Order: sequence, then C-alpha cells, then structure tokens
Amino acid sequence: MARAQILSPPICDRGFTLLELLVVVAILSILGAVAIPIWSVLLPTYALNSATRQVQSELHKTRSRAVAENTRFHLVFSSTSYKIQRYNGSSYEDTGEDKPLPEGIALGSSSATTLNFTSRGTATGGTVRLCNSNGAGKNIRVQSSTGRTRVCPMPGEPPLSCNGEC
Repeated sequence: MARAQILSPPICDRGFTLLELLVVVAILSILGAVAIPIWSVLLPTYALNSATRQVQSELHKTRSRAVAENTRFHLVFSSTSYKIQRYNGSSYEDTGEDKPLPEGIALGSSSATTLNFTSRGTATGGTVRLCNSNGAGKNIRVQSSTGRTRVCPMPGEPPLSCNGEC
C-alpha cells in the first residue's frame, strides 16, 4: 500500500453522526429558550443606561461649548428627543443638532424641559428623568452653581421607579 493510504483515516470515520448533531441542536434549543426571556428583561435596562450616558455626555459637551464660545446654550427636551440651541445675542436659535433618545426610552413627566448653560459654565439647575419601557428610571441632575451633572441612582443602587425622586 502507498504511504498516504496508510496514514489517512478511512472515510467513514470523518464527520459527525446524525445523533450527535441532533443532541447539539437540542442543547442549543434549550439554552435559547432559557436565554431569550432573560435577554428581553435586560434589554430595557441596557437602553436606559445607554440613554443616560448619552444625555449626560451631551450636557458636558454643551457646557464646555458654552464656555469655549463665550455664549449661552439651551438643551431643549421633548418626550423622545432633545435639541441644542445657541444664544445669538437676542434669541435662541437651533444648531441643527436634534438627537433622538434610544427606542423605548422617554422623558419622565416631572423632568425639566429646558436646561440652560451660561458662558461661565454655570447652569439653571434641573433634573432630566429618563424612563424605560419597564417603568425603571434614572435622573440626571444639573447643579445650578457649578453646572456639574450627576446621575441618580449612583452605581450599585437599584434603579428608581419613574415616579421616584433622586
């Protein structure tokens, strides 16, 4: 016999049997059945955290922009989006930056609809409350004297209900 024929395994020893494939498909089906309900519960929480970081980042950016350009800026919130406005000397004009909140996230009923930043970095204090489809919420508070933003609840605490306060 040729050397190549001796070293290669027979054709019938390669691959998987039908029984092995069915066992793998059954195991994956069971794992999927367990994971899908858990995923649907976690998804609104991830969206809430993402929206909170997005809005907090936008507040920091707008405050920095107000100081850098030596003028006032507004963040105007609607139920599912927000936009940035710049003071032109006599009134506020849109900057063309309209940003939607992630799907399933809405502004809470007792939230501030407008937050103002001055050229010195101070703000008219207020709270933006974001709520997800499960009724959980997070507050983003802006201090008036410093313009500092803070997210409530702090890490490690359970999320607020959308009718709770920070």
